[in-house]
Amino acid sequence: MDLTELATVIADLRSEGSDFAEVEVKRAADGFPQSVAPTVSAFANTPGGGVLIFGLDESDNFKSVGVYDSAACKAALASLSRNGIVPAVNPQAWDFTFEGKTVIAARVEELASSMKPCRVKGTGKAYLRSYDGDYELSQLEEQAFIANRDTPRFDQAVVAEATVDDLDSDLVSSYVDNCKATSPALARFNDSDILFRTGVLAGSERRPTLAGIIAMGSYPQQFYPNLVIQASVAPGPSDPPGTRAVDPKRFDGPIPLMLEQALRWVQRNTRTRVRFGYDGHGRDESEYPIEAVRELLSNALIHRDLGPHALGEAITLKIDNSQLILSNPGGLWGLSVDRLGKTGVTSARNGYLVRACQNVRYARDQRVVEALASGIPTVLRSLQEAGMVPPRFQDQGVRFTVRVPNHTLLAPADLEWLSSLNPSAPLSDTQRHALVAMRHGVRWTNKSLRDAFPMDSLEARNTLAGLVDAEVAEAVGERGGRIYQLASNLSEGRSPEQQTFPLGRLVGGAEDDDEDQQVGADHLATPDEVISRPRGARRANADRIAGILENGPASIGELREATGLSDRQVEYAMDLLKSEGKILLQGRRGDRNSRWALIHVGPASDV
Repeated sequence: MDLTELATVIADLRSEGSDFAEVEVKRAADGFPQSVAPTVSAFANTPGGGVLIFGLDESDNFKSVGVYDSAACKAALASLSRNGIVPAVNPQAWDFTFEGKTVIAARVEELASSMKPCRVKGTGKAYLRSYDGDYELSQLEEQAFIANRDTPRFDQAVVAEATVDDLDSDLVSSYVDNCKATSPALARFNDSDILFRTGVLAGSERRPTLAGIIAMGSYPQQFYPNLVIQASVAPGPSDPPGTRAVDPKRFDGPIPLMLEQALRWVQRNTRTRVRFGYDGHGRDESEYPIEAVRELLSNALIHRDLGPHALGEAITLKIDNSQLILSNPGGLWGLSVDRLGKTGVTSARNGYLVRACQNVRYARDQRVVEALASGIPTVLRSLQEAGMVPPRFQDQGVRFTVRVPNHTLLAPADLEWLSSLNPSAPLSDTQRHALVAMRHGVRWTNKSLRDAFPMDSLEARNTLAGLVDAEVAEAVGERGGRIYQLASNLSEGRSPEQQTFPLGRLVGGAEDDDEDQQVGADHLATPDEVISRPRGARRANADRIAGILENGPASIGELREATGLSDRQVEYAMDLLKSEGKILLQGRRGDRNSRWALIHVGPASDV
């Protein structure tokens, strides 16, 4: 770490107002803090490790107060790490002069899986890193770490209560047929031998294994009630007060059936958008590319932890207004987040289950898993082709989570503009989206970028600095108040403060074009107005709809007929009213008999 990086991290801490998952601050002005040991344990157990900073006062907006003694502080940390932590760790420490005070930064690297969990010697407790603190591992989480020291074989456990009759005959038949078709060696055996030799059956009595039951069982939840997918949609502004979740579902059955059910649920609860190509034709595209969603669901189902410590946990699937979140028990095994999606990189936690799912079929002639090492590359490719940013992967050691932002598809004009640029360094997908937003007047801070694109502070800092290095953006202001905007040489004849911005479209979206045309061609919006003020035409349409609803509830079709607006214009206007908390849905989403009712109407304003 150098002084520039430290200063940037501190600026981010001050902007955020709290520690980060990867950064912990200790005051250390009056002596070595007593709370360091749990943090060292947590960083050693958490994928990626973390950084300790001594000499800042979190209670005073991370003011630089300095450490009591630089040499003594580093010596105390080294002694604690060697003698107070089991197994011992070896943090690397640096001391800096920052704002006239001595500040120490120390990096604690993650331990190898074979050495976890890392414990505090005096108490025997082990910790993991949470968003802004350390939490003690539960007994089940400790068991998960211990189980990951060796190659997991939990999918080969025999289900003692099950028999061959508990397997679905159609799934077994498709599995055996595909095994014979793809393996001449297996084609020599009868059906029962194939099931035995591929790990679907095991033991002298040839009973189903855990892999066999969850891949091909008639109803696996008879034996493992929590091997399911729990799905829900986060409540929106239009949902009744106190609503905890919308359309909650519990998907059960064998893996192929759960996969199909979850895919249909995602399609039902997300929108289809029109995207215009360079040929001028509009095409329907899912809010989340279904190919990407399918691969992510498949990965969660086949790579989840199947150890006894994890059988009580379900896979969770959530959708809110900005992202899709999928989480499964068990962190990555055999690789790290930064290696996901790399060509040829693969690691299967449940080897027999993966093989079973490569050969079993359900309904359509499509495998649950096509091939090892192809899932994440497929996700990245399909999102890129849709003009979307990559997903955010988070490995917490005992749980793996992926977040897919639903940023609007890039419009053809923006894609053409991007292709005309000649940046001095290649741009990532996230940088391309951020740059397009800058083109339309948005100015980024580290925090606003993290809010828009799921990432940590370091990633946001590197993303923005990369745009500056590529000479397509410029930084304005001092650390702690720095903003990033489009480079002046790319501002197309206007300064960023004067650029016309298609209000309501932060990252481009061809679906907004019809409403953009209704805003006066001479209308200019500053970046601050862009963020705070809805577009004029959208405001006017929302007010028209609110006026109609003053006479009583109405359906979307009735509103469309009464106003003469297009489907998209009604949708945008309703989104505005919902975000303002002015309308309420009476009924269920997707029900044609549902009506929208007015619950509050305030004076229209373009402030």
